[in-house]
Amino acid sequence: MSNEPRLATFVSCCKQHFAQGDEKSESQSFLNEFFRAFGYESAKHAGAEFEYRVDRGGEKGHKGYADLVWKPRLLVEMKSRGANLKQHYDQLERYWMRLAPKPKYSILSNFDEFWIFDFNNQVDAPVDVVRLEELPNRASAFGFMYPDEKPPVFQNNQVEITERNAQLMGQLYRDLSDRAKKTNHLDFDEQAAQRFVLQCVLAMFAEDRGLLPRDMFVSCLEDCIQRKGSSYDILGGLFNAMNQRGIVPAGRYRGVDYFNGGLFAKIHPIEFSPEDLKLLEDCAKQRWDLVRPSIFGSIFESAIDPVKRHAHGVHFTSEADIRQIVIPTITEPWEDLIAEANTKKELNILHRKLRDYKVLDAACGAGNFLYVAYQELKKIELRLLDKLSRYQTADDKQLSISFVTPNQFYGMDINPFAVELARVTMMIARKIAIDHLELIEPALPLDSLDNNIVCQDALFEEWIKADAIIGNPPFLGGKHLRTTLGDQYIDRVFGQFPDVKDSVDFCAYWFRKAHDNLAPDGRAGLVATNSIGQGKSRVAALDYITARGGHIHTAVSSQPWSGESNVHVSIVNWSKQPPKRYRLDHETVPSINSSLKSTVDTTKAARLKANLDTCFQGVIPVGKGFLVTAQQAIDWIKQDATNGDVLKRFSMGANLAQNPHGVPERWIIDFNDMAIEEASEYRLPFEHVKRYVKPERQQNRRPVRKENWWKLGENAPKMRKALANLDYSYAVPRVSKWAIFIHFNKNWLAGDKSVVVASKDLYVLGILTSSVHRAWMHSQKSTLKADIAYTHNTCFETFPFPQSLAPSIVSKIRSVMTELHDYRTKQMDKHQWGITKLYNAFFEEPGSKLCCLHRKLDALVMQAYGFGRTDEVLAGLLSLNLELAARERDGEAVVGAWAPATLCSSVQTPYNGASSIAVA
Repeated sequence: MSNEPRLATFVSCCKQHFAQGDEKSESQSFLNEFFRAFGYESAKHAGAEFEYRVDRGGEKGHKGYADLVWKPRLLVEMKSRGANLKQHYDQLERYWMRLAPKPKYSILSNFDEFWIFDFNNQVDAPVDVVRLEELPNRASAFGFMYPDEKPPVFQNNQVEITERNAQLMGQLYRDLSDRAKKTNHLDFDEQAAQRFVLQCVLAMFAEDRGLLPRDMFVSCLEDCIQRKGSSYDILGGLFNAMNQRGIVPAGRYRGVDYFNGGLFAKIHPIEFSPEDLKLLEDCAKQRWDLVRPSIFGSIFESAIDPVKRHAHGVHFTSEADIRQIVIPTITEPWEDLIAEANTKKELNILHRKLRDYKVLDAACGAGNFLYVAYQELKKIELRLLDKLSRYQTADDKQLSISFVTPNQFYGMDINPFAVELARVTMMIARKIAIDHLELIEPALPLDSLDNNIVCQDALFEEWIKADAIIGNPPFLGGKHLRTTLGDQYIDRVFGQFPDVKDSVDFCAYWFRKAHDNLAPDGRAGLVATNSIGQGKSRVAALDYITARGGHIHTAVSSQPWSGESNVHVSIVNWSKQPPKRYRLDHETVPSINSSLKSTVDTTKAARLKANLDTCFQGVIPVGKGFLVTAQQAIDWIKQDATNGDVLKRFSMGANLAQNPHGVPERWIIDFNDMAIEEASEYRLPFEHVKRYVKPERQQNRRPVRKENWWKLGENAPKMRKALANLDYSYAVPRVSKWAIFIHFNKNWLAGDKSVVVASKDLYVLGILTSSVHRAWMHSQKSTLKADIAYTHNTCFETFPFPQSLAPSIVSKIRSVMTELHDYRTKQMDKHQWGITKLYNAFFEEPGSKLCCLHRKLDALVMQAYGFGRTDEVLAGLLSLNLELAARERDGEAVVGAWAPATLCSSVQTPYNGASSIAVA
């Protein structure tokens, strides 16, 4: 891609035709020529749009127009020739944040330069800067522009540099730590190794940023390698010099200034081995001035002990996600306050307010959220000082003095090394801000943050009253709490939060404490697993917040996590004061409820007695040995036909979506509620369970499972009773893309990944298949990653069935559902498809029979409820639910999933799927 002729032509064209370089009159022509240089007829023919309307954010909801958006590849913002592009970075990033989907790359250009950004990985610094005349030889940086998109090659990829440096320092730390453990030296332990490595990190950063005399650290290392002295004396001496007040006047460390009494308060000199010195030299030769502190600490910590971090639910957060917390919580409200202040008095009030502003991250890890928040608050400081300067008089010299410092930032974490990392990150933050924002303030001494960022358990310690609380508290599902953190600790947590009655995601406790410790006009923003807006976790966290005057103003309901863990997360920003606007999933909405939805808040719906004991989650084996292959089942039945009494096809959920008619592939040994004597009469299955299940059950924490090792762990007796007299029922995978109910054979056994409705009435199936039920399901569902998770107690038991229907409408619904069932059956037979493949192929095709039958069914069900428009459905269903719940409390009977006899028909459609295996 070097010396591209078309790019050379483009450069010549620009010099000839865009000499003025005017943003308004020449941008579109310039960008069209830019696209032609990469082989397109024009930007529009490539699929790009000019003047793309974007919400710029903030309380006032200002609109902006991005110069060019080319989804999903590129965002471009043009400025006039001579413009300082650094001053327009914020505008570009805000546009990028508000786009969905977000373009992978962004360009800021003033006709002479192209600043290329990859906001997903590197924020506030371009991954490359290419001057116009360099373009023919730097085409590799624009690989994303070609029709056959190529991987771009950037020259300022700070993420790669940061990862490399963090891995090298992690290796050095592990070597020193191993030595400390082996030597068992009283003066040098693991904590001393941590501190010494961080002192090296700060020294290397300081050297490359000009806080130490040029090559001071490197020359010290070279002397150690050349054996001109001991690292014990030379490096230890340097660190001692960095801890002495004043500038060293002479000698080896001449020119070394005082750093602080925090990190360098204790010096643990080390005699390095030649191998360690070589590794440290490799580290020192890296570009430490390009290291990104916002991610260095997390990567460094993971390099040291990744197993421990993941075990405790600690996850790396990308800068892009951090900024989705920091900008709505800190930046935008301050921008609005400054914009609204138009007198010297008002601005002075903001000046004092900003000086006293406090930010807290109560699960700070390596300090990445605090770092980004500090950088943003320094930008706010500049905006405020700039506006104040318009009113400045000769007596207002103090206005030019910076007043936002790292001492306004607070952190807590239970990991002592993470705390030390966070302190170092925030020490570096000041010098980064001075260089990046071209500030006039002293960089040394560094701030000592020993009293700001502390090693404490946030769940049991007092928090400061903060103006902004931000962070990424640990993710850990409620069912894993005791096994991961231990009974004693979790009992203590439950004692601290006695009104949280259930096991919830661990991060939910941080939401509660954050709201309790916010200042009256404060804001908070936290990352959580996407279960935070669902079920028990929602009740414990977001319901708690909204019930106590909290307003969720900006949120992402669910997105893939940017870190290593394979989870989906929610990003939640809330305030104690009513906001002027709401943004959900990057769109402006009228409100956001605790389920992180902008629609009717159906979480207030009651479970209806009429629907109880009708819909069930299946059995949980609690022992892999219960599951057997079809061949094993056939062989055992051949040897003894009575074994068929305890062998059943086992629905594990996925089969319902993927296999024709949902037929399960696996079988399960099911002794139901048999006593051990009776179960043992089925010799082959019993011996299998005794061999493969019993050893596992003996380790189970619950005594009842230890003692009844031959029985399934959760036996679902109510489900079995409800299904006993039915020829078939209906089932849906608990987690799936479409959540479509299909027929379920009476000889199968549903596992916990399946949800079964104890009915064989096709009228009931018609209601459950309709868009009305699906709208309710989507409002009540939980999610696993991006899939639907159908929960029987929220999606079904709260769902109000139509009341007082004429038999004719019931008959019509039943008839159309019969036709739809027959059609689906034939298609699955013909193509040997599962229901998911069928719906992927035809559901969204307007001309397909599948789509037409669904429309017909939807119209009938809407008529049954009396709904005129689809936007009435949720409000109507919620109103009906609350009405039926009130009637049930008064002792009235209501129509539920078991339709009364007047609604039932004697004509039932037989199930056509396979029901059992034939044994020769």
